[in-house]
Amino acid sequence: MTKYIRYAATPILVLFGIYFAMKGQYWMWVYEAIFTSIVIFGDLFLGDDRSRPEYAAPKLLNFFLYINLPLLFTILAISVWMVGSLPLPAWGASLMAAREETTFIHLVGYVVVLGLMVATAGTNVGHELTHRKRNRFDMLMGNWLLALTWDCSFAIEHVYGHHKYVATSIDPATAKRGQNPYHFILRAIFLNQRNAWIIENSRLVKKGLSPLSIQNRMLIGYARSGILTAAAYLLSGWTGVVVFLLISMGGKVVLEGVNYMEHYGLIREEGTPILPRHSWNTNRRVSSFFLFNLTRHSSHHENTQLEYWELKTYPDAPEMPLGYLSCVYLVLFMPWLYHRIMAPKLKDWDLNFASEGEHRLAQEQNRSSGSPYLMT
Repeated sequence: MTKYIRYAATPILVLFGIYFAMKGQYWMWVYEAIFTSIVIFGDLFLGDDRSRPEYAAPKLLNFFLYINLPLLFTILAISVWMVGSLPLPAWGASLMAAREETTFIHLVGYVVVLGLMVATAGTNVGHELTHRKRNRFDMLMGNWLLALTWDCSFAIEHVYGHHKYVATSIDPATAKRGQNPYHFILRAIFLNQRNAWIIENSRLVKKGLSPLSIQNRMLIGYARSGILTAAAYLLSGWTGVVVFLLISMGGKVVLEGVNYMEHYGLIREEGTPILPRHSWNTNRRVSSFFLFNLTRHSSHHENTQLEYWELKTYPDAPEMPLGYLSCVYLVLFMPWLYHRIMAPKLKDWDLNFASEGEHRLAQEQNRSSGSPYLMT
């Protein structure tokens, strides 16, 4: 049973978040400190997980994905309600009291925690589900999870664009060596939207439909996010809308920070096969359990049809220096340190992983990066 329970980590995380959110005041900051400590120190001291057990109950493993949607809706509703004045019946007296004692700086904690939460339990799970293109229920659940960050483009550009162009110069989700992560994030947000519209318009034209058709997945996605934003307004007015949009923006920034580190500095010539060397992996135990094996990224790019519990580890694939949360914090808050840590990793990749053509392109990128850590 232990092999199943490991993947209950994220829903349990959100459940505890709901409890802390209901307490109001400074408790979301406490939750942030506890969560960060568990993940970062767990990755540092609990070692790797390279197991790939057989599972006889995939429905339970899928349940651990599906349950995140109602749980996230619940904690988002609580968080948005906290900034408003909507009264509750007598049974909600303790919640009303908690809201009265919650100050602006406490509410900032809600935005920070929920941004991280919608990225991990929302977008990450939505990523897993929207790869299951032939399963309507999974696609529906996945797209609603992506709606939390106004990111309907992800289900289109990521699946039909990124997985085709990963590690090439035309992939907006592949960060170049020495690239400023904030520049990368803004550029990726714009290009992902643009590319998704191009892909979706092309699909509709082939079917003889107008881009303004009700079958346009981008318009449907915007409508989903619009419904959630309207719900935030009904709960707490315009203040609720602002908080929801800040949470959405935070989740999107974390997602793009993850994209940044998953392929940072890796090179592939256009038209060549996508191989394990074109993704950074980590087998850190805690990151793997909390992120449903997103950490086994090379296997995911090799075969997008694999469910998260089927993904393989590659002992000879390039590995991140730390777990996911540690790396994304470095990318977002100390990019200069991240670049310095990754420089020897990239030099090793150039020498021991790159093909002749990739090595040539890598040297060109090293020279143009402006990073002193990459120069030889």
